[in-house]
Amino acid sequence: MEISALKSKLENITEIINNSTDNIEINKILENIIVDITGSEYASVWIYNSLVLTRKRENSTINISMEKKEGLLYKCFATKKSEIYNYLTSAKGYIDTIDNPDKIKMKSKIMVPLILREKFIGIVTAYSSIQKSKNFSNDDLEVFEAIKPFIVDAVIKIQSNNSIELIADRRVNSSSDNGLRRRKGDAIDNLETIEISRSDTMNAQEILDYTSNIVHDIRTPANGLLGFLEILEEQVKDVRLKEYIGNAKNSALFINDLTTSILDNASARKGLTLKSLEVINTVKYFSDIGEIFSANMYKKEINYNIFIDPSLPKEIEIDTTQIKRVVMNLISNASKFTPEYGSIEFSVRYKEKEKKLHIFVKDTGIGIASEKQEEIFEAFKQAEDNTKELFGGTGLGLSISAAYVKEMGGKLSLDSELDKGSTFYFDIPVKVKNDTVYLEPINNTSVNMAILLDKKNKFVANHIARYFMKIGLSFDNIKATVNFSELDRSLTHLIVFENKLNDDIFAYVKEHKIKLLIIEENFLALNIESLENATLVSQYSYFGESLYAFVSADKIPKILIVEDDKISRFLLKNMLEYEYCLIDTAEDGEDGLRALTTALNDNAPYDLVYTDHNMPLLSGSEMLKRYEVLAKKASRNKITTVCISGDHGIKDSYYDFDLFATKPFKKKEIISIYLNLKN
Repeated sequence: MEISALKSKLENITEIINNSTDNIEINKILENIIVDITGSEYASVWIYNSLVLTRKRENSTINISMEKKEGLLYKCFATKKSEIYNYLTSAKGYIDTIDNPDKIKMKSKIMVPLILREKFIGIVTAYSSIQKSKNFSNDDLEVFEAIKPFIVDAVIKIQSNNSIELIADRRVNSSSDNGLRRRKGDAIDNLETIEISRSDTMNAQEILDYTSNIVHDIRTPANGLLGFLEILEEQVKDVRLKEYIGNAKNSALFINDLTTSILDNASARKGLTLKSLEVINTVKYFSDIGEIFSANMYKKEINYNIFIDPSLPKEIEIDTTQIKRVVMNLISNASKFTPEYGSIEFSVRYKEKEKKLHIFVKDTGIGIASEKQEEIFEAFKQAEDNTKELFGGTGLGLSISAAYVKEMGGKLSLDSELDKGSTFYFDIPVKVKNDTVYLEPINNTSVNMAILLDKKNKFVANHIARYFMKIGLSFDNIKATVNFSELDRSLTHLIVFENKLNDDIFAYVKEHKIKLLIIEENFLALNIESLENATLVSQYSYFGESLYAFVSADKIPKILIVEDDKISRFLLKNMLEYEYCLIDTAEDGEDGLRALTTALNDNAPYDLVYTDHNMPLLSGSEMLKRYEVLAKKASRNKITTVCISGDHGIKDSYYDFDLFATKPFKKKEIISIYLNLKN
């Protein structure tokens, strides 16, 4: 259906829905309009109540329980994310009885969750059989999302007719009618935005057709690369190797992201970039981007600093795709134009009064002549005529980056001098979602630290000192020396660069009970298992959190998640991973008991356990009961236990849990349990 026709149809059906008390009629209207906007064969409106999704039609009612934790409908319910499945029956997690209750020969399906004020109220789907095959696209999803406000209020109208009190601010019929009209207006405004955007993109159709095969060719090897990396990650036990593989996976995943919108040139010139606003953990998001380049910097022997301001707000909402492209392009250019043994700094800071991020990439590369600096942001322009021949590239990246920064409310600027280097920087406004600083100032006032280094390590050592001062350590408490014999005997903390490491150091810190942190200068040069209780970081990585833990007097809480459902484990870990804690997971009770026992034997027991009660092999209750026997023999304090079953607080007669967290999980509830433990 054309956008203009869809807008007209929304106008007409709003009054019909407002005046109707027949839920079957409203449901039919909604399904028809979903079919129209997607060009699908069928549609379903599922309404949520007490862990059950219900679809009511004239001659049938279907109920699907979410407690079974099965099927793609459950995945949509658990993750609250829209999904497109163009080969539904081949999709991982597909369950015929759940995802194809109509028992048709299903080909494709699109699922969209309905959320109102963080409350899950239902799922709408559109689907087609193999007889009327339909491949859904992002365009379908875009229109679907545009009219979602209208669908949400229509579902609320159904609930109001049934007097279902699922929404906290339950509306009477009159207020429901007003909400429907208002959200109809929101939907029409969204559609008008799409209509304008799509009319502008028509001129790019030839380019899109030309590149479609290229996109496919890029995606195929990237998926293969990602698959091999995941297999390798499962086999590798070394913590650092896992970290490096994780960085490589991030690169492969980003290649996939790029292939979905490869027409950067057309997008930048026409302002057609698709928004991907997401709430992110600030430090993790930017450190992951920075570490993608760690291996390249190491190979080129470039001093590479990643500085993520510890006082950044913990969570912000940004356009993740655009910022990632800009930052990656700037770091990549810096690496390209910086000679061996040069230096590059990627820095993210926060201007609290202006609520803006300040981001810059600074290098000691070849620099850009002043007369060339204005035109460097123009498409296909490079600093010199022979730049492409010497360094590669098209000169398109900076023009795209400048366009993205402008679209996000900032300006990409440049300070540069020939043969001395360049600094690209910009400020962009952000919406703060959690203004808690990522790393609170340290409370350890008794730190007396030394950094043992060589002359070549000075650049990195200054970077380390800057981190310490930012998290609250006094500069007077940090000394630098090149001679082991000059170390102060009253030291509490010692940082040693790899080239200065020897057996005397280990003997010294052990004798004087000094905390040791080692800066690894060569990838995988040190055997982490032989370093006893030392902390190891790579000078090419983001190490702000490691430095913080090194000097903080607070113990880092250890958390174990024991859950046989993969999605639930994923959700819980995602909710907690941005907190200052160590998280491990186990797939069942036996696996969980092994983890608990190992930690106990290593004298590093867990502080908090989230566990499902009903699991194969060994229940959560039995697992904890057996562990308590072992902990009692070892004279260890009882750990805090949280039941995450769907029993909604019903006490288990076999084991008395400390707390209960009901499903579906609520992020605030899960985090509050952790924060209470920490405090």
